Formats: sequence, C-alpha cells, structure tokens
Amino acid sequence: MADNTPSQFVIDIGGSKTRSRLEHSIATKIIGFDSQGRHRLPVTFFSDDNGLQIWRDITRLPDYYQTRDEIETLEKYGAEIESFVPNGCTILDLGCGDVRKTKPLLDRLEASGKDISYFGLDLSFNSVREGIEGLRTEYKKIQCTGLWGSFEDGLQWAKTVEGPMLYLSLGSILGNDRLQRAIKYLRPWCEGFKPNDLMLIGVDCLQDPDLVWKSYHDAGGVFKQFILNAFAHSNRIVGTEWFRSEDWDIRGNLELNPVTHNFVLRALRDVDGGDSGIFFKKDDEIKCYWGYKQTPSLLRQQFRAVSLVEMACWPSLSGKICE
Repeated sequence: MADNTPSQFVIDIGGSKTRSRLEHSIATKIIGFDSQGRHRLPVTFFSDDNGLQIWRDITRLPDYYQTRDEIETLEKYGAEIESFVPNGCTILDLGCGDVRKTKPLLDRLEASGKDISYFGLDLSFNSVREGIEGLRTEYKKIQCTGLWGSFEDGLQWAKTVEGPMLYLSLGSILGNDRLQRAIKYLRPWCEGFKPNDLMLIGVDCLQDPDLVWKSYHDAGGVFKQFILNAFAHSNRIVGTEWFRSEDWDIRGNLELNPVTHNFVLRALRDVDGGDSGIFFKKDDEIKCYWGYKQTPSLLRQQFRAVSLVEMACWPSLSGKICE
C-alpha cells in the first residue's frame, strides 16, 4: 500500500483524487472505447509506485537510449540553456519522476546563483516526496517543492503563478502523439503563456525502427514487466482480478513515417471481470503505451499551430534526442 505520509514539501494539487479518476478511465477507455474506437489503457495506470520503480530500471537498460541521451544533452548544453532562464523564474517539471534527468539543468541554475523556484510534478506521492527531499538537501539557492497530481492539475496550478515560468517537458511528454492530437494537448499549455514564459521540450527523434524496437523489447523482459504492472494496477483499482497475464498475448507494434511503437494485448480466451463490467471476447485487443518518434519538421508544425517561437534547438550527440 502506498505510504502517502504528509510532507510539508509536497503540495496535493489533485493527487488524492487519482483513484476516482482511474476508476472513471476504466469505464470510459477500457470497458468503453477511446475517441479512435480503441480499447486503451491510459498512461496514468503506469505511474503507481511500483511502476515508477520499474521505470527507473528501464531508463538504465543499455538499449534504452532516451533518458541517457537526454541527460547527456542537458549536461553538454546546460550552460547555454541556463542562460535563457531569467532570475526569479518558477520551473514546473512535468512528470519529474526521480528528477535524475532534470539534475544537470538544476546544477547549472544552482551554480548561477539565480533565485529559482522548482516544482516537480508527478502522480506518485512517494516518488515526488523522495525526489524533492533529495534536492532540498543538495541545493541551497533553488527552492524545491513537490506537486502531487496529474498534468491537468499542473496546468491549472500554473495559472496561479506570477512572474516568468519555465515548463519542462522532458522525456517526450508534450508532443508525443500524432500531429493533430499533439497540437490539441500542447495548445492549453501555450494559451496561458505570459510574455516571458519558456518551455523546454525533450523529444525522441530516432527514425531507425530496429533501434526503436530494441529500446522497448529488452532481453530481460523489464519493459514487459512494466506493462504487466500497469494492468495489475488496474486490478487494484477495480477491486477484482479481471486481468491475468495468462489470458493475454502481449506484442509490440511498430509503424513507420514517422516511427511509432505501442503495445497490444490480445485476449487468448473470453475474459469476464464479473461485477466490474469488464468483458472481452477472445481476440479482442487493448492497446497501450505509445511512443511517437517525431521529426524536427513535425515538431515545428506543432509549434506554429500553437504560436510557439523556437528559440534554440540542442540535439544529442547521437542525434536521437532533441531539446
């Protein structure tokens, strides 16, 4: 059971409502269909405490280049990125996790002596608390606080902030979708922009299908464990074991132009979740966990659509990641 012990350094901006929101997601996305007619497990089911611990393991796998390359990029260009951040800036880090990928930039800002307020946002209370407590022992100049809630909660919270803001969307959070849907989810963040607000968007630009496939299909099955844990989390939310791994075949699905990967679960037999209302016939499918590998051209189409002005672009040494 999650240990959501109160912390003076973590603010509940909606995280305590997570369970009821997940219950609603089961009714609308798993039992029902999403806007594209698919049974889909929403990404929020992947962000329980156990899921985030497995995710930490994934980001250290040899073929999972995304986090490693992004950290290297922020280390290489940290001084240049820091120069854009004004004194008195409030940073909102979307999906901060264990804050590992954000630290190179925070280190630069701490060394600069600027007055910075950092707010790390995530759905896992324990992950936010542990990350923020670690940062507070390390940084003296940067004021570090955790936000417990969803991205939608973070968007509403940001509207209350006065002064310049830097939105951190590292790890392919914003922009990670088909063009029109990516624009749809990016636009609300930009509509509330003040004149001096900034956004740093990290995106996966790799178009090599073999390397992308390897990043999601490790020999040790860690990524598969990550997927299974999300469905086990849905069992806990529903209150019954509607999902059993032996009832489902799990496979990856890869598309091209641009390269896109997702996981597909196919029912091997009829699945009856009893009073939960969940029922799948044999061969029914549930899709989950999409990764869209954007090209710079597609990203700039997104920026133009929401009136974002690109100030700089920092590619990783490998060219797989862009900031």
